[in-house]
Amino acid sequence: MRIGFLTQWYPPEPGTVVPAAIARGLRDLGHQVDVVTGFPNYPTGVVMDGYRVRPYQRETDEAGIIVHRAPLWPNHDSRAAARMANYLSFSLGASAVVRAKVPTPDVWLVYSSPATAVIPTQRLLRRHRAPVFLLIQDLWPDSVTGSGFVGGRAGAAIETALRRFCDASYRSAGGIGVISPGMRGVLTSRGVPDAKIHDTPNWVEDGHLSPDTLPSDVDRADLDLPLGRLWMYAGNLGELQGLDPLIEAFARRPQAQLALVGDGVARVRLEELATRLGATNVTFVGAVPTDAVGRYVAASDIQVVSLQDTALLRVTMPSKFQGALAAARPVLVHAAGDAADVVATARCGWVR
Repeated sequence: MRIGFLTQWYPPEPGTVVPAAIARGLRDLGHQVDVVTGFPNYPTGVVMDGYRVRPYQRETDEAGIIVHRAPLWPNHDSRAAARMANYLSFSLGASAVVRAKVPTPDVWLVYSSPATAVIPTQRLLRRHRAPVFLLIQDLWPDSVTGSGFVGGRAGAAIETALRRFCDASYRSAGGIGVISPGMRGVLTSRGVPDAKIHDTPNWVEDGHLSPDTLPSDVDRADLDLPLGRLWMYAGNLGELQGLDPLIEAFARRPQAQLALVGDGVARVRLEELATRLGATNVTFVGAVPTDAVGRYVAASDIQVVSLQDTALLRVTMPSKFQGALAAARPVLVHAAGDAADVVATARCGWVR
């Protein structure tokens, strides 16, 4: 088939292992994949070096997949209006690019994070219409209203509008993929037919993470990592990750080492917290290229998954979880819900 793959996030942005793996996996199965994405600006909101926002850019990625880049307003700060403007600008830009530049697919696959990524499939000219499959990574409106972006009457109005939008996109979708068991229960409680929902857990291309290929002689000094027993969190440093208690815990255990690999809107505040607590055993590494992640994972003793305890995040399965298991590292889950259940059932780490 010819598959139109809509995803706001795609390499070279960090944390895009999953959408990249989906595109390559479909290509390897013999399908023609056209990726429609934005200009890379995640997680800082600043367009990455080598790119500038243009009306359209076509490129071929390292795997030989055609990538159509659509204009957007780059932003990733904590203001609700600014973040929503970023999401909607991509949806509008992608709609224009699809109409003018993308061949008509047999099916649309939408990486639904954010949920607004589906908008281009609902605004297409007749010749571009095709069945739509949603792959839900984050439940909306929960991920918006539960993030603390908005509250009060404005929050209630936004929640109502987003819920209606999401319900409409569920009704129009030919199928819906969910990445955790808990998501199925939430969607069926909202009226989505169970037969329309498919279990589609995330996976990772583990060539750079499997024990057979991980380097065995990583010099931590070369990576600016501390010596000693090393816990490592690798991913977005955001508010939903609930990293404050983790830093506070390590501040009370100076003999243990914690490395935070990644960037995000909460980084500055977390660095200030570590300084205020005197947590010299907490190291902020910053963002690293995807092809370098394996070296950092190899240098760690334990991988960390951390999320706030909310109804939404209890049914979330972070992609870093699969990466930790692929690397055969024990996992400390500082979270509740589906991720904690996997660790407890598989006995591959600890839950706190």
